[in-house]
Amino acid sequence: MNTSTWQNQVMDLLRSISCNRCSNFSGTGIIFYKDLVNLPHLQLSAGEEDSNTTSINSFDIAFTLNSVSTICSPYHDGFHFIAIDYWHISHLSQYISPPIPKDAEMRFHGTGARLMSAMLASILPGIVCVGLVAQEGKIHLFHNGIDIAREK
Repeated sequence: MNTSTWQNQVMDLLRSISCNRCSNFSGTGIIFYKDLVNLPHLQLSAGEEDSNTTSINSFDIAFTLNSVSTICSPYHDGFHFIAIDYWHISHLSQYISPPIPKDAEMRFHGTGARLMSAMLASILPGIVCVGLVAQEGKIHLFHNGIDIAREK
């Protein structure tokens, strides 16, 4: 998949989530990946809920992510993972812990844990990009540590 193809597909998804968010939308973070071996992550649910993602098809991704990104959902926190080659959700509500490079203070600037985590995760091998939709609908798309969304 070439850069413009995945970028358009990802931005369409992020715009759909932003435009269709409800009043109790908490914001969301999405890791688009080819390989997760370099991204430490951990499931955030208490274990009672079943985060079965096998039944979610590509048409339901925006709906599903909007549904789980509400304050009342047990999956609203953390990042959700989409396998970009197959365009399906593989994980919901993941705590991520991307390593901090030695030169991070000189290279990366931003406020908020979700924003900084997204920026740092986007530089890891195997991670294509990381998208964020803020509570108020603002979109960020990080690729190699740079916000390439350029949208309000």
